Amino acid sequence: MRSIAFVSDIHGNLPALQAVALDIARVGVQAVVNLGDALSGPLLARDTAHWLIQQSLCNDNPTPWLHIAGNHERQLLAAVEQLAQPARVLNPTDSDHLAALEMDDNALAWVRALPHPTRPDLLEGRWRPDLLGPEVALCHGSPRHDTEYLLDTPHGEHMRIASIDELQARLAQRIPDHITLLVCGHSHLPRALGLPRHGAPALQLLNPGSVGLPAFDDDTPYPASRYHRVENGSPDARYAIASQATTGGRWTVALRNVPYNPESMARLAEQNGCPDWAHALRSGRMPGAPS
Repeated sequence: MRSIAFVSDIHGNLPALQAVALDIARVGVQAVVNLGDALSGPLLARDTAHWLIQQSLCNDNPTPWLHIAGNHERQLLAAVEQLAQPARVLNPTDSDHLAALEMDDNALAWVRALPHPTRPDLLEGRWRPDLLGPEVALCHGSPRHDTEYLLDTPHGEHMRIASIDELQARLAQRIPDHITLLVCGHSHLPRALGLPRHGAPALQLLNPGSVGLPAFDDDTPYPASRYHRVENGSPDARYAIASQATTGGRWTVALRNVPYNPESMARLAEQNGCPDWAHALRSGRMPGAPS
């Protein structure tokens, strides 16, 4: 049996990540895949990068950790470049600028080396098939863009599950028929969906949810939304495990919630001028959300 753990959207929340890592160790998997947005935010960006780097370098680690970039890795590097300019403009509440202020050379080198999340080899099962097998595809947002939600669609102030037509459009014919599991992040919402395909097995679609940030809001315009909020409703850290009994068989998916104490991270968010993050970390909801 092949078992793979998937983590995403850590956002510098090292205590949540360490709680998830302990849970993964208890369960036992062949590999862990980090789907991006690991560092951005007002928490522990540099320390989180160093911890993730150490997992890859530790020779006695029985479980390999693999990493791809998310949109915030791209935006973090852009913020680093902006801060290096003589007339730099700092947005003190922008999550990428806050993380950029913490970066050191080792952390930046690691971020720069991460695979871009829409690379063809990630989408076609050609990236690390020795650990993942040839049937697993990865992205951060959707196969066509790192900031596009794949499994969810903003509708008014909330998110709904994407329709079949929306899923097919976002896949953009970039996932070959031999892929049986496509795993994404970005929306912070744990989801396990299926997509029927003509002449091929159904494609299983998985989002493990967010390790480190259980709620956020966004004012990016969409056809049916000008502002939306994402809320998981509790502060738990989230990840997923996908297991396959035989090559070519269906995947069994477990969406896992891991309790941890978010108070130190909530206080750090407040100290860094992000009270909305603090509220999200403590409650899994955004300020002003119905209780």
